[in-house]
Amino acid sequence: MRMMKRTVLSLLSATLMLGSVASHANSPAYVDSKEYKVLVDPTRFASNPSSAAATLLTNLSARLSTLGFDKTITGNFAAGDRDTLAYYDTPGTCPLNKRGYSVRTRAGDDTDIQFKFRHADEELSYWTDVSGAGKNKETKLETDVTPGNLVLAHSTKQDATTTPTTVAALIKLFPGASALSDVSTSSLSKVAGVTVTQQEYDGPVSDIGESVAEFTLTLWYIDGAATPALAELSFRVDADADKYFTTPVLTRSQTLNTAIGSIGNGWNIANDGGKTSWLYAYRSSSYPSGFCN
Repeated sequence: MRMMKRTVLSLLSATLMLGSVASHANSPAYVDSKEYKVLVDPTRFASNPSSAAATLLTNLSARLSTLGFDKTITGNFAAGDRDTLAYYDTPGTCPLNKRGYSVRTRAGDDTDIQFKFRHADEELSYWTDVSGAGKNKETKLETDVTPGNLVLAHSTKQDATTTPTTVAALIKLFPGASALSDVSTSSLSKVAGVTVTQQEYDGPVSDIGESVAEFTLTLWYIDGAATPALAELSFRVDADADKYFTTPVLTRSQTLNTAIGSIGNGWNIANDGGKTSWLYAYRSSSYPSGFCN
């Protein structure tokens, strides 16, 4: 059974200990999982997403073969969770995004609200408070890897009750957001003024030693459009409760990462900033010049 390296309780205990013994240095951060991801050409999924997903998997397997990958990918993509997403920030100034934070609501097969902090420094991300005040809280620290970037993502998700319309309202839901108190009166609106329908496809896995790489294909449809505007291929590797990440697991993960970043056959696109960065840069009819200044 996989266990998270840090639970919400351990985070709280460590924070209290840090406060009572100020001379002690912060303890090392341990991530719960690593997620490797890349944006791929969304136009390939316009007419038949399931067929395109199968072709993508075939091309990925062929690329891995050329890289000498000593494992195989088994299983096929099948439609999974479907949700409606919205991200929130202040139009123009975007104080959350500029400081490394994001807020996302989700409804559908999953219903929750998430508060996240992302930074390239592992300890800074781990020790930044993202605590929530709602029910069914879950806090985690992940490594997010794209072909050209690596950041640590520290987040809490909890049951969604209300959608915050101001930063002050966000702080009530997530006390960890108190670092944004200086802009507490700022309003929060949907990033780019749009709602995203997210369709996931999952199923393929690869045994990479002491862990398993689990693949997901994610399609984003903007404001109910019939064709996706974004497509992301990713795989997730959970930390082993006892052995953490062994060298063979990390080595094979890097081979998989190289493969998804260079699939060939026209799959890869230039943008490697991830879904959230893509949405912030999206130019909609509501924000034709962009959501942020």
